[in-house]
Amino acid sequence: MSTIQDESLVYAEEEPDIKTLSRAYTEACSDLDEFFETCRQSYDDRRNIWPGKSDDLRKNGANAFPWQGASDQEVNVVGERIDTYVSMFDMALSRSHIKAFPTSMASMSRAGMVSSFLKWMRSTYIPNFKTEMELGSNYLLEKGLMISYVGWKRESRTFRQSVTMDELAATQPEVAEIILSGEADEEIIELMMGAIPTLTPKRARKVINELRTKGESEIPIPRTSVDCPVVHSCSPDGEVIMPSYVTDPQRAPFIFWRTFLTAQELEKKVVSEGWDRDWVNNAIENLRGKDSAKLDGEKQKYNNRTTMQDDSDLVMVVFGYQRLIDEDDGSEGIYCTAFHPTTEGFAKHELMNGYDDYPFVFTQLSRNEKRVYESQPMSRALRGPQMQIKTERDSRVDRASLATMPPLMHPAGRPPGDWGPGRRVPYRRLGEIAFGPTPQFDPGSVEIEAAMRQQADRAVGLDFESPASVARQQFYVNKFLDHVRDVLNLAWKLFQRMGPDEVFFQVTGNPNPQVMQKGDPNENFSIVVAFDTQSTDPENAETQLKNMVSLVQFDRNGRIDVDKLLEFSAAAINPVFADYVLQPAEEAQAKIQKNVTDDLAKIFSSIEVPAQPNGAQLALQMIQAYAQQPDIAQRLQQDEAFAERLTKYAEQYQFQLQQAQNAQIGRIGTAPAEMGGIQTQGMQS
Repeated sequence: MSTIQDESLVYAEEEPDIKTLSRAYTEACSDLDEFFETCRQSYDDRRNIWPGKSDDLRKNGANAFPWQGASDQEVNVVGERIDTYVSMFDMALSRSHIKAFPTSMASMSRAGMVSSFLKWMRSTYIPNFKTEMELGSNYLLEKGLMISYVGWKRESRTFRQSVTMDELAATQPEVAEIILSGEADEEIIELMMGAIPTLTPKRARKVINELRTKGESEIPIPRTSVDCPVVHSCSPDGEVIMPSYVTDPQRAPFIFWRTFLTAQELEKKVVSEGWDRDWVNNAIENLRGKDSAKLDGEKQKYNNRTTMQDDSDLVMVVFGYQRLIDEDDGSEGIYCTAFHPTTEGFAKHELMNGYDDYPFVFTQLSRNEKRVYESQPMSRALRGPQMQIKTERDSRVDRASLATMPPLMHPAGRPPGDWGPGRRVPYRRLGEIAFGPTPQFDPGSVEIEAAMRQQADRAVGLDFESPASVARQQFYVNKFLDHVRDVLNLAWKLFQRMGPDEVFFQVTGNPNPQVMQKGDPNENFSIVVAFDTQSTDPENAETQLKNMVSLVQFDRNGRIDVDKLLEFSAAAINPVFADYVLQPAEEAQAKIQKNVTDDLAKIFSSIEVPAQPNGAQLALQMIQAYAQQPDIAQRLQQDEAFAERLTKYAEQYQFQLQQAQNAQIGRIGTAPAEMGGIQTQGMQS
């Protein structure tokens, strides 16, 4: 593109060159026409949309073949398989394991906390994260690209609330009396502005006058404060646009994000983000509804959607992101300009502090070409089988139609006046009125459809009889989860640089809230988001867990963390259930100590209690220490009933340990080999 030669697209300036930006935007859209057409075709293939389609699924028009009213069936080969993978991605997101690994000694102590914080980001902190990832996964499979915008949103929202003089007199009678007297308005205004920071002196004075004259007024009350990361999934066929030659989006000279805003949203941005008032007024007056045809993408799509009446209220705004260089010192920065390509001026131009790269994450479904826009959607591999299956189905329906009502043969010029069951049809000679021949049933058509379905499943990894399907499924799931990882990584960096100093959060499974502090803004972690597609197979998951648990008996150096193994095993069975039933090791130990202590107190008070269901080893240690206390030892010798209750309580824990040992004996046939109290079973010479 010739626009790269323009200095305004290379060097940072105080004000952007809107004409150059608009020309770059227009040329980029024009260069991507072939990609937009591919997306439109994929859109149609998934939804069974084609020109001339009728609601009765019959062929009509001058070019109808083989005849008017022939079958024109829908075949959901593309849509069914894309929907299958979308549901698989959704499950992978919910059940994936998120782990942050430290990249330096300084970050080792925070790795566990960051892992929990990232899980909380996924589930709660990022608004509508799951919904946005579902939309993005549809774009990835249908259009071949998944693009997510990751930003930070900080705003205080105020709402109008009515207040009456009677309510004020009931809660603050002194203030109500002063307002009615009119003797200290300035003091009341200062008092109101101190209680409501968003209240202006002009508005406060108006509230006082209305309360005094009308007995009622409206005041702005701050109710919610937003300070969190935001994620938006962007359609690749017109919502996010960059040069067609780009191979790495972060090396692109510019990226455009096209969005649509209401008049209310534009007015709010004037107050909250400092947008230019004149530009917003002109946009509301002259640009509303002007670009509504591009609301669903650059290419007009065929659909049965009812014509929207409210799209004329929307204003298209283009955010132009540029990586610009300072001519003096060579430093670079990410700049954002809000503008419209057909108008002069701009709404806002700013340096995006805290961003080292563009605020977008790109993922290609296929990486068999260098350029980003050459990624192929899943529908490309499924379009052929879908069309072939449609042909076979239409032929079978048409054949059934001929068999049900064959062509009627009659003498030329003398068709029957009436035809149907019980009708009286006159004829001169027997056989002059008869049905024409019908085509024979072709069993090969059903076989061809089955073969095409198998080919479609094999192409996308859904043929469960093919050994390559597992690898293909994992390939697609990894593509999606790698995108999730990059989004969470960018959201984490924005929290470090733009978020509040500390955030209270809580994850299921831990009743105590945790506090995440920003820490060093340049602190890095290696984030992993993983999910094994084979874990959806109950038999395979059970085999993996059994094999992992069986390794514990060979662990003589304590390399396997049994608590983490238990946590992972429970999550594999049911992650939601595991989050509720599992508790931290320290908390679990404290709970066992409390329960055993309560049991010992009851036994001391002549109340017999059963053993706790778990924690036998720790319980026996506590009982042994309890029995060695001088006063308890003396009572054990003197009180036979007390000694019997305590002994029975301890024997129940010993039985639990014996049962666990019996399970090991069942595997090896004898008691584990040991020497001097140290097990040597499984040691290699």
